[in-house]
Formats: sequence, C-alpha cells, structure tokens
Amino acid sequence: MFNRRAIKCITIIMLLLLCGRVIAEETPAATDAPQYLDDQRDSLRQAQQRLIDKGLLRGKADGAYGPQTEAALRQFQSQNGLAETGHLDADTLDALTSVSPDTASAKDVQQRLIDLGYLQGIADGIIGPRSTDAMKLFQRLNGLSASGNADRASLELLFSDAALALPATLSTGSAGDEVERLQRRLTQYGFYEGDLDNAYGQRTVSAIRAFQRHLIEQGYTDGITADGIATPLTQYCLYSDAYSTYLRDVTPGESDSEAQRIERRLNQLGYMDMPADDVLDDYAIEAIKLFQEQSIMQKDGLADRETIDALFSIEAPPADHCAPHDIAFGDSGQVVRAVEIALLSSGITTRMPDGKYNASLETAIERVHKYLESSGSPSASLFENSKALTMEAVQALEDGLLGFKSDDTSDSIEIQRVQNRLYSLFYLPKTGIDGMFGRESRNALKEFQATNGLPETGAPDEATQNVLFSEAATAKPYPFRIEVSIDRQVVEVYQQNVLGAYDLVQTFTCSTGLHDTTPRGVFLDGHPLNRWHFFKKFNCWAQYSFEIEGDILFHSVIYSSNNEKTLRRGSLSALGNPASHGCVRLQVDDAKWLFENCKRGSVVIVVS
Repeated sequence: MFNRRAIKCITIIMLLLLCGRVIAEETPAATDAPQYLDDQRDSLRQAQQRLIDKGLLRGKADGAYGPQTEAALRQFQSQNGLAETGHLDADTLDALTSVSPDTASAKDVQQRLIDLGYLQGIADGIIGPRSTDAMKLFQRLNGLSASGNADRASLELLFSDAALALPATLSTGSAGDEVERLQRRLTQYGFYEGDLDNAYGQRTVSAIRAFQRHLIEQGYTDGITADGIATPLTQYCLYSDAYSTYLRDVTPGESDSEAQRIERRLNQLGYMDMPADDVLDDYAIEAIKLFQEQSIMQKDGLADRETIDALFSIEAPPADHCAPHDIAFGDSGQVVRAVEIALLSSGITTRMPDGKYNASLETAIERVHKYLESSGSPSASLFENSKALTMEAVQALEDGLLGFKSDDTSDSIEIQRVQNRLYSLFYLPKTGIDGMFGRESRNALKEFQATNGLPETGAPDEATQNVLFSEAATAKPYPFRIEVSIDRQVVEVYQQNVLGAYDLVQTFTCSTGLHDTTPRGVFLDGHPLNRWHFFKKFNCWAQYSFEIEGDILFHSVIYSSNNEKTLRRGSLSALGNPASHGCVRLQVDDAKWLFENCKRGSVVIVVS
C-alpha cells in the first residue's frame, strides 16, 4: 500500500511530465538551415557553366565556390526573383539549368539542334552557316518557314515535346536492328539487293549512296551528300510516309538506274523471275501489267507516277505468280515452276515441281503435245518443240488449257488424268493409276469431294474435275508431311496445325542414294518399322527405321552390329551428300524423332 505522501509525490511528477509535453508540443521546431550546394563540385560546375553562357561569370567552370561565383549567383537570383543569397541552392540550380524560349542562349539552341539530330558536332555558341542550315532544316521538316532565324515560333517548337527528332547517324561499322531496318527500306525502294545482314558494309554504303543521288536528282539538295553515310536527314527522307521515290516516267526500252530500280522491285515482289538489268524491256512491261492488274489499276504497262508510287509502297501486293516468258531446256525459276504446277494440277504428270527445265519436264511437254494433238486441239502446235516453250504456250497453260475435257469413265486417257491428280493430292496410291475407273478410284474421288465441299458422288463430273484440276484443290490432310529434297540433301517435316495448314517443325540433313537410287514421288503410308534394323544384303545395322515404301526407309547412320559402339563413322561424315543404297540416312536423334512422332499414315514426298 502507498501512503499519502508517496501518492502526492507521484501526482506531482506526473503533472510535471504532462506540462513538459504540452510545452514541447506548443514550442515550434527550430527552422532547418538552408541546404546549399556550394560544396558539390559537379552541381556547382554545371551552374558556373550556365552563368558563363549567360555572360554573368568570367573564367572557367572549375567547381570551386568563390567571390566571383557568389556575385554571379546573386545577380542571377536578383534577375529571376529568387532569394538573393549568393549561394547555390536547388531552386537556383533548377532555374539555371532549365531552358525555355525566353532564356535560351545560342549554345542552348545549338545543343537542342544537336540533341534532335539536325546539327553535328558540339555547341560552341557561335552561330555560323552550320547552325543556320541546321535551323533551316529543323524549320522545313517541322512545317515552319525555313528562314534559319531563331524566331519566337521556331524556339517554342524547338524546346517543346512536339519537335521532330531525327534518327542517329549510321555508317560503316554500324550493326543491329536499325541497320536491318535501313536495309529493308532500301530493298523496298529498289536500291539494295541481297540478304538483310544487320551489318553496315559495302553493299549498304552503295545502296545509301544510290539513294542519296536519287534524292539529289529529285531536288533534295539541302544537307544531302552522296557519301554513303546514313545521316539523320537521309534516314528521315527514307522513312517519311510523305516521301515519294518518283523521279520521272520510265519509257519502254529506256536504259538507266530507274529502269533497274523498277525491275528490282518487280523481282522482289515476284512479278519477274529474271535478274534485274538497266533496261525496261518487254518482259518488264508484262510484269508491270501484271502488277497493275493485281493492284486493280489501269493495265497499260506504263511506269508513270501512279504506278511507281504504288509499286514502291509498303502496301504493294506480292505476286500470285510471275509474268510468263519464253523458257527453254536448262532454264530454271518461277516460270518453269509455274509450268510444272500447271502440268501437275491438270493430271498430265505426277512429277513434283522443282523449278528446272530438265529431261523430265521435256517428257511431260511431249505428253502435252500428244494429248492435245489426239483431241484435235489447235493449241497442240504451241508444244511441238518440247525443248522450248513460248510465252504464249506458258500463258495458255496458266489460263487452264488442260482443264476438263470429258466425264466418260471409259476414256482411259481422261481417267488416268483424274487418277494422276488424285495421286498428287495424296488420295490414291501410285498403284491405283491404271486408266480404269474402279472402286479404288471411286472411293478416292469421294474422299476428295468430301474434303473439297463437293457432293460425294464418286463420279468424275465436270464440277468435280474443275476443282480437281485447279491449284486450289485441297490435298488429303495428314498429321505429318515429310518432304525429302535430293538436290539439297534435306528432310523437312511439316505438321498440320489446328487451322489445317502445315507448319515446318523439323529440318534434318540427310544422305540419299548414290547414283540417283532414291525413288521420287508421293508415298502414302510412311510408318515406324524397327528400333534396330538389320540390312542382310549389306551386313549392317541402323537405328529407328521408318518405312517410306518397300525396302526404302528413313534410318540412322550405319553400325556394324546392333550396338551404338560400332558406329561406322564414315556414314556420319557423309551426311549432306548422297551415300546410301537408296534409303534416306539421318543422324540418330533425327531418325529417333521421326520414329517416335510420325505414326503410321504419314505422307512422304521425295523431290529432286
């Protein structure tokens, strides 16, 4: 128990403590001392430089606070409504370093022009021809009167966020995404040929120089020099949405760089398949007509402003096919391939296109001549020379010369055409091509009709054949299509996606047969065979065999026994070159992928 005296003492102490708290709360805190930056050398050096630029301080910006700096600071503070302390504080530093149209010095203007890409070098405060030209360029590209004078409107825009900034200079040695973007645009405009390699090398220098010469010829003389350096102004013109590459109309037969530029663009878009030269020849005119037709323009073949602007636009449509021209034995390219596709689509041949006019295509053209001659077609004369086709013959094939002729199921020639086409679209095995319309052909045709949205009659009526003999015919869907290129020694695996299209999912280097022993064609029942496969005839083993047809297989490189330690290393080093007895050899991991992923019913297509 506390006595009265103790309680009284405690009460007094508590009252004293309470009073002390109240007094403390009512007494204002001492004002913090001003925070000066006089001893922060970087900040002071920056402030001194601005004072020098404004003519308030002489000497150098050394970052040392002294009487001259104090006086200059005091004068600046007085002029700008700041507390005249003579010391550098945050408000004074902000006022010194901020730039506005009202406070900008000549050096500020130069630095802003440098920052925006209009002026090269350093800001020295001396307004000479370079600075004036830079201001003119800024004014011209920003929609102002190009006087070169730093008037009020120019300064307000110059120091605003709305000022147009030019890209940084690119030159020899530059690399990366910006160089690829540059090359892509130069390709679009017909000045650059070759791969987009992200490297500013000699091809890019030459292309930029050609573009700069083009600009100069168009009248862009201010600030443009044909030096091959992608200056900010050069890039501005290159990327500007308002820029037109049109220089003049190019007439048929004209020979100059403009003709070559037009041909390059036509070639790039797929309207030509011959190298671009510097003459706007008859073939180029046909390509222009095809471009105009596909662009829904007047099909007159004239390289005028409307056509040139459309051709070099980023929206220019790629060609569905290139313009036809004469072709001959030994030629290759898109036109040859178009002829091959026409013959394949019409059931004249089952030969898969490879874009080469060789003995196989020559034989197919002989077949076309015989077929048309037997039916009394006046077009037969177009195909008398199997070693060469005129542009008229090419055009006739592309226009559907070999379309529907008869639905008579007793006509073995027409039925064989139907069977050839069903085979090339994966509905009928090769053994089903016999010229007789039996149950196998009827079932294959019903399957084709179902896939292509036609009545499932199983009859080769005209409506069915019109679809069947077109490039638009839909092939039988398979989970995987495995394509083997003998020329490239490559296997490409395509997998059907949810939209029904095929995506390339694997690419393998292979070895096909020596002496052309790997059969070409379409094989409809590719499937896994053996984990280890023994070749009795050759006394060797391979892993992960996958049947193409009969004894023609995909399989791994070769072993002396069913043991991985017995690898025959020569079969591994030979990959990429023909080396087998007809099978398609692969690396072990690649053969294993096929074996484990491509189940029974994969279609295999072997081409030259």
